[in-house]
Amino acid sequence: MNSGKLACIALIAPLGLVPVVAEAGFYSGDELYAICTRERGSKDYVEKTYECIAYITGAVDAFNTTRKVNKLESCIPADVTINQLKTETIDYLQKNPKDRQGPASEQVFAATRKAWPCAAPKASPKNASATKAATRKRKR
Repeated sequence: MNSGKLACIALIAPLGLVPVVAEAGFYSGDELYAICTRERGSKDYVEKTYECIAYITGAVDAFNTTRKVNKLESCIPADVTINQLKTETIDYLQKNPKDRQGPASEQVFAATRKAWPCAAPKASPKNASATKAATRKRKR
């Protein structure tokens, strides 16, 4: 190896050790909206449509996994289609342009919660009796 290459490597190698701040998300809401609303017939329409669907379904899978780990059911009905997820997300992004500067994953979450709100958790019999006892105590 000649000395010029070694000098170049010696200068560039330390750059790999410099810490870099990572972005909070892969896309902003604006970027996801641009990807998901690509004009039909444009040269990258098919690619961007798949990218949009992949991002949204990945985000929803992550939300559902988090709920499952916390022993909660998904709020999204099992018969909801990928196209419905995409439509609801695009609709939400279109109606909330001020929110689109934030991470796209937050926008997908907000869109799905608006379209399919979670049911209020049911009180277990054990918790219900404790709540009744606390209410009676306060009334005295």
